[in-house]
Amino acid sequence: MKKLTCSILLLLCVVLTVTACQPADLTTAPPQPATTESTAPTTVPTTVPTTVPTTVSAAFPVTVLNGSGDEITIESEPRAIVITNVWAAEILFELIDVDRIKGLSAWGDSPAISAAADRAALVKQRVATGQPEGIVALAPDLVIIDSFSDFDGSLAKTLNDAGAVVLSLNSPTDFEQIKEAIATLATAVGAPEKGQALIDSIDNKLKRVTDALTGLADEDRLSVMFYDSALDANGNDTGMLCAYGSGSPFDAIARAAGLINVVDVATYSSVSKEKVVAEWKPDVLIVSSLVYGPDFSVTDDGGQAMISAIKSSDLLRTVPAVEKDRVFALTASHAGSTSHYMADAVYELAKAAYPELID
Repeated sequence: MKKLTCSILLLLCVVLTVTACQPADLTTAPPQPATTESTAPTTVPTTVPTTVPTTVSAAFPVTVLNGSGDEITIESEPRAIVITNVWAAEILFELIDVDRIKGLSAWGDSPAISAAADRAALVKQRVATGQPEGIVALAPDLVIIDSFSDFDGSLAKTLNDAGAVVLSLNSPTDFEQIKEAIATLATAVGAPEKGQALIDSIDNKLKRVTDALTGLADEDRLSVMFYDSALDANGNDTGMLCAYGSGSPFDAIARAAGLINVVDVATYSSVSKEKVVAEWKPDVLIVSSLVYGPDFSVTDDGGQAMISAIKSSDLLRTVPAVEKDRVFALTASHAGSTSHYMADAVYELAKAAYPELID
């Protein structure tokens, strides 16, 4: 996601997506905080050895499309996979045995960020997109990256030149894109049936909410806004808010949960609190539950700090959400994920907004 002015996106691009960016100083190392020193080689091998499975799946070779629409052919079942973004790792943990994954981004180690942190801990090595030598050192036969962390294609070229197959995918921003990414990844690793089962689980969770809200009249649907501070280039609060409008993962969550997203300006632009009070007047405010430390450590306080600040604000007291005590935080590892876990945020939001309708 390309939203560099917002605090949740600062996490995505410096920490986490709903989602793809990696810190430049992380390399191959056991799971540790992001300041772990590199143990990766300083030179890039000219060829990546390919791990050959003892039994070649009859389904291979397979051809999938990357984020740019280019065809990527995978000749045999990948057995040494490196994943540089959290959302794709969350999906693959559902599709394949963890021992086929040889390296991950360190940001997926935090339970505050990823609901799959326990499974990420089973993978020993950590990699970063800014240091391809650490990726190559793991001799992968498939590397999965987010296109946002390789905007000019140079990482994919470096890895291709070293002999690795690279599948670069775009960060999903809605459920159809998530399901498409699941199908692509499932085909790439030889697990189409498990991929379809995961897609079905998303549809079932969303249908549960849709069915529960069947009798909800349009005029009774509540309006909502994700309330998040916008930051400047140095990470300081600008006094403005970040707009999570059309095209953002939160907009997809809100719509699926039967709410109306009040944000009608360009997604991820800055807006004033006065606009929220005077124009948007949301019935529900959703805040982040993540708290960031100066060392980029992340903790989950359940949104207590942000909710307390909103309720004590003289400016915000007249907002319907504040007046009616409808200020909530969603589970960050669900609402901040752009994998199948995002469907859990839909249920959570619908339950918070319509407790009388959602069991």
